[in-house]
Amino acid sequence: MLRRSRKVASSALAMLVFGAVAWPGAAAAAPNPLPQEWWFKSWGVQSHLWPITKGNGVTVAVIDTGVQANLPELQGVVLPGMNAEGGAGDGREDLDRFSSSPGHGTAMTSLIAAQGRGTGMLGVAPEVKILPVVAQSNPAYTKGIRFAADKGAQVINLSQAVAGPCPRDLQESIAYALGKDVVIVAGAGNDGDGANSSSSPANCKGVLSVGAVDLKFNPWEKTQRQPYVTVAAPGEDIPVIFKDGRIHTGSGTSAATALTSGAIALIRAKHPDMKNREVVRQLIASARDIHEKGRDNETGFGIIRPYRPLAGQAPKGTANPVFDEFDSWMKANHPEGIKSTTPRAGDHEAGLAPIPIVLGAILIVGAIGGVIWYVISRRKRSGPPPPPMGYGPGAPPGFGQQQPPGPPHAGQPMAGQSMGGQPGQPMGERPQFQPPQQPGGAPHAPPQQWPQEGNRPSPPPR
Repeated sequence: MLRRSRKVASSALAMLVFGAVAWPGAAAAAPNPLPQEWWFKSWGVQSHLWPITKGNGVTVAVIDTGVQANLPELQGVVLPGMNAEGGAGDGREDLDRFSSSPGHGTAMTSLIAAQGRGTGMLGVAPEVKILPVVAQSNPAYTKGIRFAADKGAQVINLSQAVAGPCPRDLQESIAYALGKDVVIVAGAGNDGDGANSSSSPANCKGVLSVGAVDLKFNPWEKTQRQPYVTVAAPGEDIPVIFKDGRIHTGSGTSAATALTSGAIALIRAKHPDMKNREVVRQLIASARDIHEKGRDNETGFGIIRPYRPLAGQAPKGTANPVFDEFDSWMKANHPEGIKSTTPRAGDHEAGLAPIPIVLGAILIVGAIGGVIWYVISRRKRSGPPPPPMGYGPGAPPGFGQQQPPGPPHAGQPMAGQSMGGQPGQPMGERPQFQPPQQPGGAPHAPPQQWPQEGNRPSPPPR
């Protein structure tokens, strides 16, 4: 466990003497992270990032199990969202019932935006707003991504992994969101020591895929080894808050994804005119190569260093493989969507042009509507209005569609859901975020596992 130095204690006393007082029920003016939030030191969050921005003005969509918005650490942070699985609610209640990790969406949100109240845990971007979307299946991801893009989210966090290729409808929704200048971040997956299957949404074109590293910046043993892995972030021995209000410590690419989303939110807050593809390019260009020389399938181009894009110190004119692959997909599938003005890697000013197929669809629908109106007016017949455009019966009504009617038993995962978003896979599959065997502890109690100081490396160059 880290020990607070006398210097820190003296600074705290000085704050009291000079009147730095927190109002009751609110976080302190300058709260400190928990000692086990080791990435704060590695990234220089307090010393280098927060003096620039804490994420004000940015919305991060967390597409997951919902968020327990009434926890002290998250009060005032969570916006009304949606349940893309078709159930009730607006996402501000965590519906995760996986027995060993109750509250995956809340856990990811705590890494991004926790306020320092209650348990004292802090997110890396405490001034962002969170848009919660309940989604644990590909049809729901598709619907949730479009919803988040339409609601103005600048970052979409997908701490999920579903074995198999990227479904076409999911890829189309990702293209839609990219056309609205969203950065989409997804976990590489947690089966690197097993089947190591290619998984979506990480393998979808245009998605920033994140692997996990440990305290020594080595690849986490279970991080997926895939050519789609773009960058890496802290993902081992990570404390999070579950919906029960307790701190639990675990490992997984889910956590690495959430921390990356928080870092991207800071970049977007500081540089609101920087387009999504330029954010991704700079994050890749400024990553620290930490494993095999050059890009590798475990850590991609290396561990992210948010300070460099924030401070305008990222290398210029480098490649952007994430958007290069997306552009190739667009050219093959929507050739009319690639224009000569489409920005390429390193183009800061121009953004991804909206997908013209959407405009074309609108024009077609308008033309069809005109014909229908003409026929109806000629025949002077009336009838019920056509069904609304949107997601019809293909979207599941809820988590339990593969179970007999009725709510799931307490402590059981819902059908189509495993912790970390591997819907439809057999029970026992590795979750995206893996808690300890005995999370335990009273609400707001210290975590059950603490990173060992002897394993703590020196921070990478910022």
